[in-house]
Amino acid sequence: MGLRGFVLVKLQETPDHERLWELTTGYEKIEGIEFASRVIGEYDYVLSVDTQKPMEHIIEQVKKLCSGAETVGLTIDETYGKHRELRDLKIFEDLAQF
Repeated sequence: MGLRGFVLVKLQETPDHERLWELTTGYEKIEGIEFASRVIGEYDYVLSVDTQKPMEHIIEQVKKLCSGAETVGLTIDETYGKHRELRDLKIFEDLAQF
C-alpha cells in the first residue's frame, strides 16, 4: 500500500491565468499527484497524492515547479479506513446468517 494524502500550496504571488494553468498541469505531471485543485482561501492549491514515495519527495518536486511556495504535506491515516472495512465485513457476515 502506498502513501495517500494531500499537499497544500501557498504561492508567494498571485500569477496570471496562463501561469496558473501551467502550474495546474505541471503539478499533475509530477509522479504521485493524482490531481491539482485551485482553491480559494489561505492556500492556492490542494494536490491529491497517491504514491509509493515519501511525502518529502512530492513536496520537493512541487517546490521545484513553483519556487518560494509554502507547502504543507498531509498524510491520510488509513487505520480508520481499515476499521470501516472490518465493520462492513461484519455487517455482511451478519446478513449472510439470515
